[in-house]
Parts: sequence; C-alpha cells; structure tokens
Amino acid sequence: MDTIQSYKCPCCGAPLAFNAANQNLHCESCGTDFDLDTMKQLDEADENGMTSSKYDWEHYEPRSFEESEAVNLSSYSCPSCGAEITGDDTLGSTVCPYCGNSTIVKGQFEGSLRPDYVIPFKVDKKTAMAEFEKAYKNTPFLPNEFKDKKKIEEMAGVYVPFWMFDCDCNADIRYSAQRVTHWSDANYEYTKTDFYKLFRSGSIGFANIPVDGSKKADDAYMEAVEPFDYADAVDFNTAYLSGYLADKYDVTAEESIDRANERVKSSTEAAFAGTAAGYSSVIPEASYVDFSNGKIRYSLLPVWMLNIKYQGENYKFAINGQTGKTVGKYPVDKKKKWLYFGKVYAIGLVVCIAAAKLFGLL
Repeated sequence: MDTIQSYKCPCCGAPLAFNAANQNLHCESCGTDFDLDTMKQLDEADENGMTSSKYDWEHYEPRSFEESEAVNLSSYSCPSCGAEITGDDTLGSTVCPYCGNSTIVKGQFEGSLRPDYVIPFKVDKKTAMAEFEKAYKNTPFLPNEFKDKKKIEEMAGVYVPFWMFDCDCNADIRYSAQRVTHWSDANYEYTKTDFYKLFRSGSIGFANIPVDGSKKADDAYMEAVEPFDYADAVDFNTAYLSGYLADKYDVTAEESIDRANERVKSSTEAAFAGTAAGYSSVIPEASYVDFSNGKIRYSLLPVWMLNIKYQGENYKFAINGQTGKTVGKYPVDKKKKWLYFGKVYAIGLVVCIAAAKLFGLL
C-alpha cells in the first residue's frame, strides 16, 4: 500500500485538509490556503534540509616555476615573524609587510608554486600613500606617528596569495519573513505584523570567490579590502613581480575549502533573499545547496601593506592595489584628546564668566 502523504501548515503546524472548492490545502486553525505545488516544494525542501549540502570541488594540481622564470627571483625571510616572501633580485632594503621589521634576510630563490593568474598593481606607491592620508584625515586625535611621511613610505606592495573558487549551485532555501504595518487614528497607534513562510528554488553561478591563502595576512583585513575587478586578471608572468613582493601560500587549497563553502552558501542565501522584496525582514530557516563544476585556481592579488607601531602595539593597514580602498584601525592619542577637551572647557568657562559679568551676576 502506498504511503499517504500528510501535510502540516507551515505557519502554525496544524493539519491541512484539501478544499475541493478552490483545489487548495486549507488550514482550519489559521485560515491559510496553500496550493499543492507549493506544499510539495516545501516538503522537498524540508527533506533536503535534513541532509548536508553537497560540495564538488576539483582537486587542484599545483604548478612549479620553470627554471628560466626563477633566475631573477630571490626569497626574503623575516627573522621576527617568520614570513617567507618572494621578490625580484633587484630589490634593495626591504621592510617586512606583515610585522614592519626592517631586517629582512635575502636568500636564494627555491621551488615555489606558480600562480595561475595575477591582478597587476594599478595603484602606485605615491597614490597608495595619498589614499592612506586621505583615509586618516577625519580621524580624531590621531597620533603624530601616523602622519610621519618617512613611516608611511615604508609601506610595501605585496601580491597576496588567494585561492579562487568557481562553481554552479542548485539551491532550495526556506525563509521566515515578516511584514510590519503601522497606522493610527485619533485615539490609538496600531502595529500589525504578518508572518510568512517563503520558499526559493533555483540555480546560481559564482566566479572568483576569493579565500586568503596566507596565514600571516589577516583574513578580516583581506576580505574588507575587497572587491577586486577580476576583469583585470592576466596569466601570471614574473615580470609583474618587478619592484614588488609576493607571499607564498601556506594555506592549501584543501584547507581553504571550508571557508569557500561558507562564502558560497551565504552568498547564495543572500542572493535568493534579494528576490523577496516587500518584507520588513527575511531570515533563512533551512537551506540545501548543491555545488557542481567546482574549479580552484591559485592567484596573486595586489595589496599595499603598512605597519605602524604605537605604544608597543602594531597597527596594520591594507590598501587595495587595484582600487585604493583602505582598511585599518587607528588609535587615539590620549594627550591630544584631553588637551582638546581641556581647551573646550576653558573656553566655555570664559564665556560663562563673561556672560555673568554682563548680567551683573559677578
């Protein structure tokens, strides 16, 4: 005997009964009607929601530099933080882009993995410095160390390693939504909240989802400095390293997959939620995402990095080497802060005394 499928109301959980008059499933408890196709989709989404999403990433096969490419390259290591970076053989004195240490040991270039493509620097050092100065102009009580031209000139152009993920997604996502309406009359103000269950099913493709491949580069900074325009990406050539540093990845493609899965899934949920207009809030309840045609590539993306030490703490800044977008955290000079408020208090006191004398109170 075939199993009889029973449906429960997505809104209140009560049993649904088929209404012959309108050919829908009807809930006697809350009065809501559902067509059969919608309920089948919701039921399938619930079944999928009980299982894990499926991910299908191809295995990445790294490439090595050819012997001719390695001739003009050198390795640079920082004895302070352990950073191992690559640069062209003509680089002079170098400051570590990750910790600001000025003692960098130059060594012979040894086997490193060759990137698939690179986004060349578009923002030169002079422009990057100007972007940094523009960013701090509205920062109150900024210590003088952050305005020191010589210190700012220590910023280094670094090609940061990223794993790039492409994939196609099929997704079934269920959302809870609310629509809040306000109105009033002569006596009262009213608020009405309607609750909805939304279901979205479809396909979406992603290209160039970046995941930072360096343990030394702060993930929060690297994601904040996005986006990059991947239309400028070109096949890798060692000529692009001339005058710049390139970090070698120390997070493998396999180790980056979990983060890529998170970014793909959250981006899919956000994209589908964007189709649900007209609601006060839309919150995902359950989602099933099936990845396919997953591709992984190794890339270098341009970032200017600057480290400024203040009162024993290292403050890091990152500037997108393609767009000039600047991210970082600025400290507060407490002396400047208290001096400012002291002046404001003194001026206020003088004004009060003058007003008191004017009105004969003193």
